Amino acid sequence: MLQKLLGEEWYQIMKPVIDDGLLSDIAKKVNYDRNKYDVIPPKGSLLMFRAFRETPYSKVKLVILGQDPYTGYENGIPIFDGLAFSNGASYHPSPSLVNILKEIENSHSEGLDLNRTSKYDLTSWANQGVLLINTAHSVRKHSPGSHLKYWKRFTKHVLEKLNEKDDLVWLLWGNHAIRHGELVTNRSHAKICTSHPSPLAFKKTVKNYPAFSGSNCFIEANNELKARNKSKIIW
Repeated sequence: MLQKLLGEEWYQIMKPVIDDGLLSDIAKKVNYDRNKYDVIPPKGSLLMFRAFRETPYSKVKLVILGQDPYTGYENGIPIFDGLAFSNGASYHPSPSLVNILKEIENSHSEGLDLNRTSKYDLTSWANQGVLLINTAHSVRKHSPGSHLKYWKRFTKHVLEKLNEKDDLVWLLWGNHAIRHGELVTNRSHAKICTSHPSPLAFKKTVKNYPAFSGSNCFIEANNELKARNKSKIIW
């Protein structure tokens, strides 16, 4: 089952934390929570680890790091579609995604996927080599951050394995992502840091980094990919 959920490449990458029982331990904690709370994604859902299946390890060239799955529902189903920041399962984009799309559209006169902007689905990014992962892969309904502690070691292993690849570009938005970016020590990587695209943060600076709004971070990301002889992302 794990091989199916993670995809063959990521299954092999995650073998150490599978073999030592970490994922089994996480599953027990998540299932225990399911007895008391509504947990996203639902038990047995193929949304679990979808980001890894959409973007195999060998294809990753850019990483966008979110916190945890969207915690809300629309028409009785979770709006989380398996990819960080993506709203492919919803007719209404999240406030963060609204600001992400505005930033792209304000900074690009070409290289913009209009079909994607009308659907709020970021699968096309994933298929171009953008790994859209959260630092937690489950969450209680309407309770952001509720499962972060369960996934901490799993996420550390993922980031360490990505750090072993050369020439990756990272878009790190907000304090949570920037802190995780401290695990990225490979000198061939580029880290582009801004504030978070959420309505409360997108116009504010964070630490010594610019506000998300007006940062041109998507243009900068493509420039960094070009400098590494990688094809740009059609946002």
